[in-house]
Amino acid sequence: MRFWVVVILCFTLGLTVRAQQEIDDDYLSILLAEEEEHSSAALKPVIGFGVGNFSFYGDVTDYFKSPINGLTSYRFQISRNINKYFDIEFHGTLGKVGGSVYNAENTRTIDFSSCIDKASGKFSAEQIELYRKMGRFDVESMKAVANFRSQLFIGGVSVVYNFNHILERKRPIHPYVSLGVEFFQFASKGDMLNSSGEPYNYWYDGTIRNAAGELIVRDYDYETDLRSLNLYGDGEYSKTSVAVPIDLGLNITVSDRVTCRFGSVAHLPFTDYVDNVKGGKGIWKNDIVLNTYVSLAFDLFSSDDEIAAVENFRNLKFTVTDHQDEDGDGVDDFNDECPGTPKDVKVNQVGCPVDSDKDGVPDYLDKEEDTPFGSIVNTNGIRMTDAQIITLIYNPDAVGHNETRVYSATSEASGATESTKPKGIPDKFKSVDKNMDNYISHEELQQAIDLIFEGESNLTPADINELQDFFFEQ
Repeated sequence: MRFWVVVILCFTLGLTVRAQQEIDDDYLSILLAEEEEHSSAALKPVIGFGVGNFSFYGDVTDYFKSPINGLTSYRFQISRNINKYFDIEFHGTLGKVGGSVYNAENTRTIDFSSCIDKASGKFSAEQIELYRKMGRFDVESMKAVANFRSQLFIGGVSVVYNFNHILERKRPIHPYVSLGVEFFQFASKGDMLNSSGEPYNYWYDGTIRNAAGELIVRDYDYETDLRSLNLYGDGEYSKTSVAVPIDLGLNITVSDRVTCRFGSVAHLPFTDYVDNVKGGKGIWKNDIVLNTYVSLAFDLFSSDDEIAAVENFRNLKFTVTDHQDEDGDGVDDFNDECPGTPKDVKVNQVGCPVDSDKDGVPDYLDKEEDTPFGSIVNTNGIRMTDAQIITLIYNPDAVGHNETRVYSATSEASGATESTKPKGIPDKFKSVDKNMDNYISHEELQQAIDLIFEGESNLTPADINELQDFFFEQ
């Protein structure tokens, strides 16, 4: 009953949220980018609680054949995302499994009343051994009328995968699958005696009678420790085992802090004694416990700022373009960081032209492929020489020499006139004046700089700096 109440509650909440919130693809990409940005934040566990049903698949048949109709189980989980594809989850489950089998053709009456200590609910090992010697103990008969009820405690850790690698991640529903390892503990008991302490006698007509042949019914009081029966004569088995949980299902987003999960986990223990009977069949010969459950997970530790950030992104859904792509590069205008890309130009995921050599010039304009990293290039993507770089830095041709004029400045205070005239070239720089016109041209300055780089000049770097100052002063 508890199981179905939670199921109905989760479906109601999920449908309500779905009706109130339709999230388009573009808005989703923004929201997921924000979530990914916070994925490396401090540890923020998500705590979940759930209820479900245990179904048992072993040698003693489960009472219930349906995975959604079994004995009640309770689940606790605490999880934390590893990245946007995987979570790590610690979980614990508590509940009971049971089963019963009656095959009249293989039974005969075995009176165990003298073998069971009513105070402890255990079999007397000595009396059982005596029955074996007397031929009064029949394993097949015991298996033919077997019943059990076992208290389970299961706890472990799993890695949860959400299929975001291959599926488009759309809210509010996310499929998942998980695999892990866990501790599996069981304690199997049987209903061997009625309320009067008498053993049940299973007759061939399918009835249960007491020693006097009177019809009775089982009291379903599991009073007898089945492990102490030592059914196979090899001693008492361990009540604990390692198990492998395989879980799959759906996570449904109810709100920013609440998620509802519908899951089904197969617990595969490395033991065949959960029902006290061994001899399984199939690929997995041990007993299997299936837990179908529904749970609610609560994010109680994320900061309000992070939650508010997600809310702010929700408000952007009304401004997101509906897949408009003005430049036709395959990236919608809202996500296109380089609008107006020429037709048929290859672009990256944000709509910018591809720049394979990372020189700042896109491939469709780059006239030099595979430019070495760190190179300075021109607008055509061609690597610049040192001389070209120096020319670009100083750029003395902003006003050509033939365009300059010499003007007289008059001082109103003194009435004197002072002319600014070109000065003579210092002796150490006269060799730079190749055409001997008493003027250092830009070309002559450039040649002097090139000779410095080539190691063929008598000038020092300090002289070059002085020459540059003279060039701009002349």
